[in-house]
Amino acid sequence: MSTIPRTNDAALTWCDEHVALWAANPAAVGLESNEVAALAALVQMVQNRKADFVAARTAWLGASEAYSSGIGSMLDTASVLLAKVRAFARGSADPALIYQAAGIPAPADPSPRPAPGTPTGFKVELLQDGDITLSFKCPNPPRTGATVYRVERRLGYGQSQPFVFVVNAKERKFTDSGIPEGTAIATYRITAETATKNGAPALFAVRFGSGNQATIIAADESGQPGGMAA
Repeated sequence: MSTIPRTNDAALTWCDEHVALWAANPAAVGLESNEVAALAALVQMVQNRKADFVAARTAWLGASEAYSSGIGSMLDTASVLLAKVRAFARGSADPALIYQAAGIPAPADPSPRPAPGTPTGFKVELLQDGDITLSFKCPNPPRTGATVYRVERRLGYGQSQPFVFVVNAKERKFTDSGIPEGTAIATYRITAETATKNGAPALFAVRFGSGNQATIIAADESGQPGGMAA
């Protein structure tokens, strides 16, 4: 470990203290008075330069704070003026001309929202009153927006009957209370819809059996029931 500290302030303090100690009787510690005087002169020089440094640092901190404050005020004012320019451009007949004259870029056109997903993972619950509750999943892409699910139903086998509208479900679950007694099978078509785009429709069927049972079965693109649904 060094006897003389190596950090600036500690080294200055050590030398200042020892100059005072040695100057009282240089010969007692084997030193010449002129040697101690030389060190004393250096200590005084460093103290003066430290004072200059502290003053300069204080001035720099004040100038830096003033600079940052000025930048903030400038940006606030520029933002207000920029907002006025943009509002003026939006209300003009040729916004591009205004943006060009102001030297600022025109707002980029927002990218179109993607279409919603396709329903899958259907489940059915037969209620005591004969109604059924159907639920499903529908992984929609990010930024799809508000989505409703258009539910259509066709009764019976094949395509002899058209699909009829049932409900625009806001959630991935709905109850169908309109199934006539004695229906053997009902095919559903569910389409996820947003204000601008529709997803690919999903088809599945519900087969009603003895013992108050309802089973999800697959349906092909024409609506014809197939095997068990996944």
